[in-house]
Amino acid sequence: MRLAPISWFAAVFLFVLVARAEDPQRVLFIGNSYTGVNKLPDVFLSVVKASGRKEPVVKSSTPGGRTLKQQLGIVGSMKLVDEGGWDVVVLQGQSQEPALAETDEAVRKEFLESAAELCRRVRAKSPKAKIFFYETWARHADYWTENKKAPAMGKDPKEMQARLRKWYGSAAKENGATLVPCGEAWELNYAAAKPVRLHQKDNSHPEFVGTYLNALIFFGTIYDVKVPAPKWNGQLDEAQARLMQGYAAKVLK
Repeated sequence: MRLAPISWFAAVFLFVLVARAEDPQRVLFIGNSYTGVNKLPDVFLSVVKASGRKEPVVKSSTPGGRTLKQQLGIVGSMKLVDEGGWDVVVLQGQSQEPALAETDEAVRKEFLESAAELCRRVRAKSPKAKIFFYETWARHADYWTENKKAPAMGKDPKEMQARLRKWYGSAAKENGATLVPCGEAWELNYAAAKPVRLHQKDNSHPEFVGTYLNALIFFGTIYDVKVPAPKWNGQLDEAQARLMQGYAAKVLK
């Protein structure tokens, strides 16, 4: 007896089932305050759940101000890495590190070598892990007005972001990892006619709205969702959440 061909709807349904079966079950964030402020791992988890996906185990180590090299010497961070069995591992360097790498050979060497060593350490215990480098954002433009040392990171936010993009991108490419383009979305926001203030008053760390935007981009990158639209806004009103979702979609396309 000949079986009836599978319907288009059934085929789509099966594809979704297979795709979701491959969703990560264990996610690890290794970073510093840019990951820890507003608890990005928790916000990411809320976005995942609100998008109808199975809740993964999410753990993190976020000691403030640490470079990638310093993370290698932090017992708590390495204990989590060596726990193994991770499906996804996110790595974030100190916020100035990739920008200074453009002109400082010593910083560049340390950044790239430490990125490679962290990736080796991850894969030693989690050989199937997908590794993601968290491209952060440039300081707010006011930082250049208030801080004479700012030019070391570039002459303005645009140049700093270009450096972050370049060196995080190099670290990802050299290690078979993926770039998470959060800084790109921040740049789009600040280029708009009416930008939302994503930075805190220190012109560096994120307000919750910035963390929410980052969480959308992490969800979209890790789960291959081009237009993240979770039914959860956190502390944001509907209009602001939709705006951030729009910026995320633009860098995820």
